[in-house]
Amino acid sequence: MNISCFKTYSEVGGVRNFLIISDLSYLQPIAESSVIMGGVYAGTVTSTKTGRGYADADAGAVAVGETTYANAQTETTVRKTDSLDYSRANARSEAYARTGNQTASSRSSSSSTSFYLNNR
Repeated sequence: MNISCFKTYSEVGGVRNFLIISDLSYLQPIAESSVIMGGVYAGTVTSTKTGRGYADADAGAVAVGETTYANAQTETTVRKTDSLDYSRANARSEAYARTGNQTASSRSSSSSTSFYLNNR
């Protein structure tokens, strides 16, 4: 019996994530393969949300082609004073892909702002 094992490990923000795949003996080997070229794709997504004491910003970008560019940026601000609570979130993303004479591009942005007056 031929057993294959694939393991990945990542740590984000102190949280460890494991992916373990084993006992893949049912897979058949590929003797020959070739790269399929053609087609382009560019996609973006952004999301923001704010409230009293929090700001959340998410952005993603993907580009598929021979020449690609993808960029995603987020920015959040939360401030609390005696008289005002202020939260702001911004998200921007852009993607570009080119293969031959085919091109695809996408841009997305989102912004949220919250103000809360404190009566003291």
